[in-house]
Amino acid sequence: MTKQERTLDATQQILSRLGQIEHKVDSLGQTHAFALRVDKERVFAEVKHIFKDSQRKAQVYLAADGTRSVNELATHLGMKRQNVGVLLKALADENLLESIPEGGRDLWHKLPVDRTVGITRFLTTEYSLSADGRPAKKKK
Repeated sequence: MTKQERTLDATQQILSRLGQIEHKVDSLGQTHAFALRVDKERVFAEVKHIFKDSQRKAQVYLAADGTRSVNELATHLGMKRQNVGVLLKALADENLLESIPEGGRDLWHKLPVDRTVGITRFLTTEYSLSADGRPAKKKK
């Protein structure tokens, strides 16, 4: 077996193992999502506890759509950068948001639990906000 064939074989083995790991991660995610849906009442009680009566925290959460940095979130919502930063950290500590570095800045986004239990849908109704965190327009 040539060096090139050994390298190709090793690469195929690594790719195969990565595929197996990816499958297991997907299975774990689906199991977790199912467990959260089954215990939805308890999850929403926790969501209510996290947000309490903080419309600003709900706005920051909703506006964190994976395309905005702290500064962009502050501008979008008309809030002070420092206040937004504190709320982002609090939401990250609650495992609801995380940031991903991109181009010298951190972009904030919701974690998959949002889709699983519908946190965005809940917050838009609870605080009369649009999905981007701004006040919802009243219907005439």
